[in-house]
Amino acid sequence: MAVNVPEDAFFYPDTRMQAEKIILPPDAPMRFQADTFTIPYSGGTIGATRVRTGRNDTPLILFCGGNMFRRSAAAGLTADKLTPFGDVLMFDYPGSGETPGPAEYSAFIATATAVADVARAQADAEGRKLIAWGHSLGGIVCPQIVQHVRADAVVLETTTPNARAVVENAAGWARPLVRINLAPNLAVVNVPAALKGYSGPVVVLEATHDTTLPPALSQKLVRDLKAEGVTVDRLVFPDAGHGDVGAQPDFQSRVSAALAAH
Repeated sequence: MAVNVPEDAFFYPDTRMQAEKIILPPDAPMRFQADTFTIPYSGGTIGATRVRTGRNDTPLILFCGGNMFRRSAAAGLTADKLTPFGDVLMFDYPGSGETPGPAEYSAFIATATAVADVARAQADAEGRKLIAWGHSLGGIVCPQIVQHVRADAVVLETTTPNARAVVENAAGWARPLVRINLAPNLAVVNVPAALKGYSGPVVVLEATHDTTLPPALSQKLVRDLKAEGVTVDRLVFPDAGHGDVGAQPDFQSRVSAALAAH
């Protein structure tokens, strides 16, 4: 039995959200200064937001969100989650929110690269470290730009080492009976390979009750990163699901300790 996985299987641009009548829950209020601006890239301009905490001794966090991330629906929530660690720079993916362009993996990487260049320049100008933080889909987008911009640390939250692992995990007991044909752009996605040779720390956040990208995928990610010689800290949150790791009472203390240990 063959399963063909097209490139857009994992992407949820605005057109798909509207077609499937998916309505995102309301955002939390923004509690910090938030500057919105655009960044040019090959497909036009990227909608971006820089959240400023007013603290000058903290890192700048480049946040790559999941496939349904939009700043319009999650800027406040993302700021609440990440500002305990530093300032935040977040952006909309192509075809979503205020970023035009096709919902294709190459376009996602192009936007992430353009934003990462801005993030590195801002961090250097302000004397800050730069952390690349990817959640879900962002966990396979952010690592592609880590070495390009010399990120000082990486956080990979409830994600996967590659697209194939997601499909294989979903196949479950039927996996030996299924031939998986990934679209070429998906087939080459490989987070451990992208981070091979990276000398900074990588923190993997695993949620035990994750039903979107089950914890087995985070566990495989850790194994594959270690096989490439990457330094990895695995933090397991036993009461968390795919999207609420940041709501766990020990989230801030454990992530802070992991980042400070290096």
